Amino acid sequence: MLAPKGKLVSCILLYGFLGIVVNFPEGYTNSFPNTSYLSFQKMMNGSFIKRGLKDGLSSSTFTWLWSATLNIWFIGYLIGTFATPFVTENYGRKWSLIISNGIALFGTFLGFMSAIFQIPELFIISRFVISIGTGISFGSLMLFMQETSPTEYRGMTSFMSETAFIATIVLGVGFGMGGVFGKNLLVLTGIALVPAILSILIMIPLKETPKFLLINRQNRKAALESIIFYQGEKNDVESMLDEILLETEDADEREPIWHSVITVIKTPVLRLAFIIGCLATQTIVPSWPLLYLSTDILSVHFPEDEAQYISLGFIGANFIAGICGLVIIEKIGRRPLLLTMGSINTLSIIFYVIFDRLAFSEPNFKWGTVASLILFGVTYGVALGPIAFFITSELVVQKYRSVVQSMVFAVNTVVNFTFSFVTLPLFDQFTSISFIFIFVCPSILSLIYLYFKMPETLGREIHEVVEELEMKSGNEKKKRNTVFPKVNKTIDSSSPKSTISETAAHYIKAGNAVDFNLS
Repeated sequence: MLAPKGKLVSCILLYGFLGIVVNFPEGYTNSFPNTSYLSFQKMMNGSFIKRGLKDGLSSSTFTWLWSATLNIWFIGYLIGTFATPFVTENYGRKWSLIISNGIALFGTFLGFMSAIFQIPELFIISRFVISIGTGISFGSLMLFMQETSPTEYRGMTSFMSETAFIATIVLGVGFGMGGVFGKNLLVLTGIALVPAILSILIMIPLKETPKFLLINRQNRKAALESIIFYQGEKNDVESMLDEILLETEDADEREPIWHSVITVIKTPVLRLAFIIGCLATQTIVPSWPLLYLSTDILSVHFPEDEAQYISLGFIGANFIAGICGLVIIEKIGRRPLLLTMGSINTLSIIFYVIFDRLAFSEPNFKWGTVASLILFGVTYGVALGPIAFFITSELVVQKYRSVVQSMVFAVNTVVNFTFSFVTLPLFDQFTSISFIFIFVCPSILSLIYLYFKMPETLGREIHEVVEELEMKSGNEKKKRNTVFPKVNKTIDSSSPKSTISETAAHYIKAGNAVDFNLS
C-alpha cells in the first residue's frame, strides 16, 4: 500500500510525509518558544514562587535560564550526531529512524508532562531528550531518502526534507502566537505528540534501504525486494544491485573513526574541505538565535502581538524562498549562490542594526528592521541554508565523506550552542550592536576565506573538485594517492563499466549522487 514503486506522485506523498513527521520534533519544538516565551516566563515564575521565591525570577535570571532552556538543545543534538554512524551502520536506516523517533516521542511526552504539572526543569529535560533523537534522525532520514528514492527524484526528495523542516517551523511560530495556542502550553506541547507517533507508525511497513541490505546484511534477495518496493519493476534491477556492490570496495579499507579523524586533520585536501564546510555553516549561525528570539528582539519596537506576526512573516518568507530554491539549486552554481546570498544575508543583519538604532530617534525606521529580518529569511531559505549544509559532501571522496561531514556538523553544533546561548544576554546588555561582533564579523571573515578557497561543485565529478582543492591547499605536487588510492583490479568484463577501475567507477557514481545531499 505504501510502496511508491518509482511513481512521482507516490514518491512526493511518501517522502513529503516522512519529511514532515520526522522533522516535526526539531522544527516545531524549536520554533514555538519564539512566540510563546511569555507563557513560559509565566510558568517558570509561577513555579519558583510556589517554591518560596517570593518575587519570582529577576529579569536577568530569567534571561539566563531561558537561554539555557533553549540552548540545551545543542548538547543533546551533538550527542545524537556522534551516535548516528554507530546506529545507522549497525541497525540500519529504517530502525535508526524508528529508534530516533521513539526517543523524540519520549521527550515530547516529557514536555507535555511539564506543561501539566508546571515543572520548568522537566521542560528543559524534554528538550534535551528530543534533541538526542533528532540528532540521530537528521542523518538517518537523509541516508534513507538518498538510498531509496529513484535517482531522477533524489534531488527533489532531499530538498523536500529541508522544505518540510521549514514548514514545521512555520507551524511552530504560528501555533505559539497568543491568539492561537501560545497561552495554552498544554495544547501547544501536546500537539507534537501526534506527528511523533505517526513518525514511528509510518516506518513500520516500510522496507530497509537496498544499499544497507546488500552491503551490510549481504542479503541480495531482500535488497532486490527493497528496490522494487521503492523504485518499481525495472529491467536493470540486477545491474543496479551490481552497482551498489561497487561500494563494498571501501569496506575492506575501513578504519576506526578516530583514525579517520586524524587522517582528515593531517591530509591537506581533506583538511581544507573540513575548513570550508565549517566556514560555510558559520555563515548560517545567526539563523538559530533569530529562530529562537526574533519575537523577543522585535518586542523592543513592537507590541507583543505585532512582534509575533512579524516573526511568522519572517519564517513564512523563509519557507517560500525554500520552495523557490527547489527550482534554482541545480541551475546556478553553488559558489556564486553561497557567496552572493551569504553577502546579502550578512548585509541584512547590518541593516537591522542600523534601522534598530535609528528607530529610537524616528519610530518609523522600525519597519526597516522588519524588512531586514525578512531579507535575512529569504536569502537563507533560497540557497544559503541548504548549500551550507550539503556543500561538504560535494568536496570529499566517499571514503571520508561521512567523517568530514560529521566533524563539520559537530563543530557547527558547538558554535551554534555558544552563539545562541550568549545572544540574548548580550542583546539585553549591549542592544543590537552586539550582532556586529557575534554575527557580522565572523560571517565576513568566513565569506572572504570561501571566496578564495571554495571551488564550484555543480555538474562536476568528485575527482575534479578534489584536484582543484589540492591546488588550493598547496598540495598539487602530491598525487591523489591518499584520497584516490590506485586499485589494479577492474570490474569483470561482463560489466558495462569494464574499462573503468572499481575505485573510479565508485567515485564517479558517488559524485553523481552527492549533488542531491541537501540537508
